[in-house]
Amino acid sequence: MSSSSAALPPSGSQRFKRLRIGGIILGAFVILAFASSSAYDAWRAYDNSLTTTDRELNNLASALAEQTAWTWQAVDLLLRDTARWYQKDGRNVAPQRFDEVLAIRAAGLPQVRLITIADAQGIQRHSSRQSSPSDVDVSDRSYFIAQRDGAVSGLFMSEPLVTHSENRAAVVLSRRLNDEQGGFGGVVTATVDLEDLKQFYAAVNLGGDSAIQLLREDGTLLVRNPPTPSALGRKFPQLVAGSIGQGLLGPIDGQRDFIAVAHVKSTPLVVAVTREKARALQPWRDEAIRVGWRTLIATLLGALTVTVLARQLRRIEVGEHALRESEERYALAMEGANEGHWDWDLATDRLFLSPKMKIWVGPSGDSIRTRSAWSAQIVIHPDDTSRVEAAMRAHLEGRTPRYECEYRIHQPGGQWRWMFVRGRCLRDAAGEPYRMVGSTADITAEKQAQADKENLEAQLRQSQKMEAIGTLAGGIAHDFNNILGAILGYGELAYQHSAAGSAMRRYLDNVMHAAARAKTLVDRILGFSRSGLSERVPVNVQSVIEETLELLEASLQAGIRIESRLDAGDAAVIGDATHLHQVAMNLCTNALHAMERGGVLSVILECVEVSEHRALSRGMLSPGPHVRLVVADTGMGIPPAVFERIFDPFFTTKGVGVGTGLGLSLIHGIVIDLGGGIDVTTKAGAGSRFEIWLPVAGETGKHTIEADRQLPRGHGETVMIVDDERALVALAEEILAELGYEPVGFASSREALQAFAAEPQRFDLLLTDEAMPDLIGTELAREIRALRRNIPIIVMSGHGDAELAKRAATVGVDEVLRKPLQSRDLAEAIMRVLGVPH
Repeated sequence: MSSSSAALPPSGSQRFKRLRIGGIILGAFVILAFASSSAYDAWRAYDNSLTTTDRELNNLASALAEQTAWTWQAVDLLLRDTARWYQKDGRNVAPQRFDEVLAIRAAGLPQVRLITIADAQGIQRHSSRQSSPSDVDVSDRSYFIAQRDGAVSGLFMSEPLVTHSENRAAVVLSRRLNDEQGGFGGVVTATVDLEDLKQFYAAVNLGGDSAIQLLREDGTLLVRNPPTPSALGRKFPQLVAGSIGQGLLGPIDGQRDFIAVAHVKSTPLVVAVTREKARALQPWRDEAIRVGWRTLIATLLGALTVTVLARQLRRIEVGEHALRESEERYALAMEGANEGHWDWDLATDRLFLSPKMKIWVGPSGDSIRTRSAWSAQIVIHPDDTSRVEAAMRAHLEGRTPRYECEYRIHQPGGQWRWMFVRGRCLRDAAGEPYRMVGSTADITAEKQAQADKENLEAQLRQSQKMEAIGTLAGGIAHDFNNILGAILGYGELAYQHSAAGSAMRRYLDNVMHAAARAKTLVDRILGFSRSGLSERVPVNVQSVIEETLELLEASLQAGIRIESRLDAGDAAVIGDATHLHQVAMNLCTNALHAMERGGVLSVILECVEVSEHRALSRGMLSPGPHVRLVVADTGMGIPPAVFERIFDPFFTTKGVGVGTGLGLSLIHGIVIDLGGGIDVTTKAGAGSRFEIWLPVAGETGKHTIEADRQLPRGHGETVMIVDDERALVALAEEILAELGYEPVGFASSREALQAFAAEPQRFDLLLTDEAMPDLIGTELAREIRALRRNIPIIVMSGHGDAELAKRAATVGVDEVLRKPLQSRDLAEAIMRVLGVPH
């Protein structure tokens, strides 16, 4: 199927589109390359700034750490020497000279303000400053606790403090003193003034926004340049942990700083040199701004150039597209309408077909260029040819305002496709046609839907007609059953009491044969109306057909033979064996009647798998396994006038007294009730073929026939008989009395209920008719059950159906019998519900 892109060649719009996209991509690439180069330069400058700052701060931090280490090492050396002197020669020095010796030692280092010695109990015994009070308890000082508890193995530095005498920042360095046994003997301390380090750090010119900090390893600030007195003693562990290249928030000024940290050798101190990030990166930032402006200007100029070029190409494209717009809209309309279009030039005979028209025409569509070629290659249905030519001629001659016609064309696969053609011709000033245009639509689906609808409507009308006639027939059969029951019952009694070989026995025998024929007719009527009671059980279809053929072969006319092929095996159908026998027997009997001069009766039975829904002459098949019964004859066939009515009840073409007209209608009712379908084909002079399709419900073996048995007899059980027909009550009493029971009859259900209520234990069985004027049989059974729950109940009906069976089961009826009843029917039913032995 074509699309709009096929209607318009891609030479114009796509070429301009490619040019426009190519120009935009090239411009974007140039701009991106320039911007990328500028960004790379800025990144390199940023990286160089970081490297330079890192190197400068690290070198400065290392140099300051070395200088600070020399100062602290001198103090540590003084403490070490003092500790050795005290432990070795201190006891030989007079107590009054201790302070003088310590003062001499402290004079060698100007940054040491005070040297003290405390004993093991934390009492300060000696001081280099005589004005300092003695016997001061320092056992709670951090340096004393750390040395006493062994928290440090060497030099310990206290937290920063401010001296009381000079109000100057200082720290206390301490070392442990051991006694003669090597235990803790006290502490020697040196108070170091931090002002000298401040002056030393102040002499280093770092420029603005930079700082030097001296901190303990725990982050406690000792010295800072430029000074920040309020920060003395505060802890800044992030400065100790920081390193160059890590942007940390400055702990003192709150700015984002670069930090270089160097450890002071052999001391618990670090030197940190910081510089504000904004200050350090200011040169790079100035250069980046200049590069950014240059890049932005170049990018805007490039984008403006590309935009101008793209707009110019767009204007050219729009101008060319305007020439094609009408043709494109026409092509889209053709595609959206789901119709084929054609254009016929009458002067040159040239014919244009749209892509969809060519698809419908078939493989020859591409080769059709003229109207003559169309007429030569396209096969129009013979029934439509004259109508097509007449409609075309009438429009060209001006007798119709437009050309409209429906016709069928032959498809390569052998099918016919319905087409609806509509068009009109263009005329010149003289009124002569010179061109004809139009459209064609495929209406095959609509035609098929219309045919299916008409078929379904016909089936619905047939079903409604059959239902109405069935209801009427069922009602007639019910009333006739009551009459026939009396004839059969009393005839059977009279026959039993007549002498063998007498004229009376002969007369009664004819009466019984006539009544049996009437009973068969009623059974057919009830079967047609589907009002009879039947047991739904799995039935072996092949055994039923075999029995039917055995019966037929015994009575075949001369010149007729039966050809059968039964391959259904043990396939089973849920239904009634008697109904299936009626179907087979009626079909075969009709076939034999159709071959009065001889012929062949063909019977085929096979299993067929139906893969999809299939509509037959009567009924619809669902997917699944089916058994198909084919009955075909070689007779004269069914005339068309008769074919439409063959399933109508009471319709027959046989002579008077030969047929009842219920055979095929009975077959139709049984097959449809079993969920199957019927397919009929016939041909004049060649016979008819009936196909019965029934759904398969598993498998079952062939049934066996039990031997005839003697009638079971009673032992004086009391049976309540209820029927509104007094003759039938009397008949039932006669029959039951003959069978050994004690019958009690009632012609009114109300009287029967009153009698039972008076003596519930008197009766052993209730035998009641269903259709009665007061209480119907099932209602009477419900009332009886309320009085005595375990009494057996049998319901009789001349018009029994599934609804009656359901109603009877609800109230607990033991068995339902269909009228007319004979002695065996009653005897066996009573035996079953009472359990009376033979």
